[in-house]
Amino acid sequence: MAINKGWNGHITIGAAEMAQINNWEISFNGDALEKTSFTSIVKDRTFDPGLRSHTVTFSGYAEDTDTAQDALTDLMASGTANAVAAIHLIYDRATTKGWQGSGIITNLTEGTPVDGLATFNGSFQVTGGLSTE
Repeated sequence: MAINKGWNGHITIGAAEMAQINNWEISFNGDALEKTSFTSIVKDRTFDPGLRSHTVTFSGYAEDTDTAQDALTDLMASGTANAVAAIHLIYDRATTKGWQGSGIITNLTEGTPVDGLATFNGSFQVTGGLSTE
């Protein structure tokens, strides 16, 4: 199996690719539901699997001409519900392998250090599941 190179990835929101993003991550989470009872003869807790959830975070550089970055900023600034966006996380442009799903924007952060480039970071709570491309 070939190892994917990070420089070959990207993230799209709807049909627009986000420019200047240099990192994205998916966190896969699952609940563990305790089912230990008083009648348990062993002194160890027991669990059943529960619901799953996924969180996507991304970071990079702010670009004022990027329509995807502008769209996310407009959604968060509009005061409307943090709209559900179609997310595509590609880790290999050549084969378009990656993940896709829908998410609710939960955080956007823009920053400008005095000695560096302006940054653009954010996160999505995936709603429903993720599928592979």
